[in-house]
Amino acid sequence: MSAKRSRRDVLRLGARALALTPAIGLLSARVAAADLDVSGAGAHRQFMGDLHPAPRPFGRAIQAGIVVREAPGVKAREVRRLAQNEVVSLLGQTVGDGPTTYNPIWYQLPDGYAHSGFLQPCENILNTPVELAEGEHFWGEITVPFTEARAQPDPSARLRYRYNYGCVFQVIARVADAEGHPWYQIHDENLGNGFFTRAEAIRRIDNAEFEPLSPDVPPAHKRIEIDLAHQMIRAFERNEMVYEARAATGAAGTRTTPGEHRILKKTPSRHMTGGSGSGYYDLPGIGWCTYFTHSGIAIHATYWHNDYGRPRSHGCVNLLPEHARWFFRWTTPVAPYPQRWTRPGQTDEPSVVIVF
Repeated sequence: MSAKRSRRDVLRLGARALALTPAIGLLSARVAAADLDVSGAGAHRQFMGDLHPAPRPFGRAIQAGIVVREAPGVKAREVRRLAQNEVVSLLGQTVGDGPTTYNPIWYQLPDGYAHSGFLQPCENILNTPVELAEGEHFWGEITVPFTEARAQPDPSARLRYRYNYGCVFQVIARVADAEGHPWYQIHDENLGNGFFTRAEAIRRIDNAEFEPLSPDVPPAHKRIEIDLAHQMIRAFERNEMVYEARAATGAAGTRTTPGEHRILKKTPSRHMTGGSGSGYYDLPGIGWCTYFTHSGIAIHATYWHNDYGRPRSHGCVNLLPEHARWFFRWTTPVAPYPQRWTRPGQTDEPSVVIVF
C-alpha cells in the first residue's frame, strides 16, 4: 500500500530499537520492513499468493476479534482471535482471498494470517529523551505501538488516553517521576496540559521535516486530485503526476464534498471529536492535517483503521501517516515548525487547488 515516489524523496524516519518497556507496550523482536504496492491496475492478481516484506515490523490490533487464519483467505481455518491493542510481529504481507476486493492485503503473523484492515502497522522504537529550555516546546511523534497518557507523571496516575503509533503531539515540558524516569508533558488543544507520557515513546520531530517539498514549483502549478470512485489521492506538478496513495474518504451521510477547493489552514496535530451515540469519536493526536473546507474537512493521518480503498470517514480524506505528512509538506501555505496553525497570508500566492 505504498505511494508512487515523488521526484523529491519521501521523508524516511529512522531510529534505534531498544528493550521492552511494558508501560509503553513495546516488544523486543524486529523483522524486515518494506512496502507492497497494490494501487496499480491488475496488481491484485499480480501479487496473489506472493509473500512480500511487511510494511512495518509489528501490527497493533485496532479492535478486538481480528481473526488469525491458517492461510490468507476468509475460508481458511480460524487459529485464534486477537485482543484489542494486542501487538504481533508482521513477518510479511500478501494478497489473499477476501474479505473485500478493494483491500485484499493479508499480513503473515508467527501463527497464521490476519487481514490488514484493522491491524495498524507500527514500529517499536524507544528514543533518548531531550531537554527543553524554559518555555520551549516541540512536535513529537509516537514511535511505539501504543503508550499511556496519564494525569500525572506517574504510572499509577489516572489513565486519560492511550496514544497510538504515528500520533503527533505538542510537547511542552520534560518532568521526572518519583523514581527519576523522564516523562513529557503534552498540550492538548481541546483539554489543556494535564497529559503525561513516558518520554522514550516520543520522537522529537526535526525542523527539517517541515521543510516544503518542491518549493520551486509555484502553487498555481500544483494540483491535488481525489478520485472518489477509486479512493485514490494524486499530486500533480505542471500536469505530471508525482505522487499517489490509497485513501478512505467520507462514507454515506458524511461524503467528502466534491468540487474545487483551496487549502484553508494546516496543523501538525489535531484532537478531533464529533458524532453522537455509536458514531461518537474522540481521537487525539491526528497528524498532518490539511484543511480545505470551512466545515472542517481535511486530508490527515489515520490510526483507527488500516482499511483504505473505500469510503469510511466522517468526510475527511484518511491516509497513512507517511502519505498525510507528504501532502502536508508539499502543499502551501508552508507551515513553520513551531506553529500550531498556518493559514494563507494576504500576500501569499493562492494555495494548492484540490479537485474531485
